[in-house]
Amino acid sequence: MTSKKRRQFWIDPPVQAHMLLTVLVLVTASVLLVSYSMARGLEAAFSQSGQLFHPMGWCAQKLRLPMALSMAVAILASGLVALVWSHRFAGPLRVLAAAIERLKDGDFSVGVRVRDNDTLKEIVDEFSQMQQALAAKIASARGKAAILGGRLAELAAELPEGHPARPQLETISREIKEIWTEYRL
Repeated sequence: MTSKKRRQFWIDPPVQAHMLLTVLVLVTASVLLVSYSMARGLEAAFSQSGQLFHPMGWCAQKLRLPMALSMAVAILASGLVALVWSHRFAGPLRVLAAAIERLKDGDFSVGVRVRDNDTLKEIVDEFSQMQQALAAKIASARGKAAILGGRLAELAAELPEGHPARPQLETISREIKEIWTEYRL
């Protein structure tokens, strides 16, 4: 059973840092562009109308602190959202990577699960179904190999004791039974 919260927040630091940095750069650039555009628009309005009650320098000074605060809040909020998003993305990637390593070693005994609200849940579910299907096929092949190995052992036992094919058949029977032992189901 998977818990609702992960204990470790930085699951895959390089992936998460890249995602976080990308979002922060984009948000910072867009906030700076909005700020620049607003300042230029205010200057253009002041120069065209000439009817502002306060000088342009005073207006710009009064807007500087609220703009800086709103930019900082926007950047921090986007950083937090990006960090949470990267966490929900990197977690399933880490789970899939671990599952692939286990499958490479022939271990089908551990299921693959992630939280219901993780980003790549559908892909992880498909991978889990694939793993279960492969395990079922291996179990079926293991059963067939055991039956064939048993039949071969019976045939070898029916041959006379000194028959030249008997040791070969016994060896083949044993090897057939051992073929599937490297897989853990």
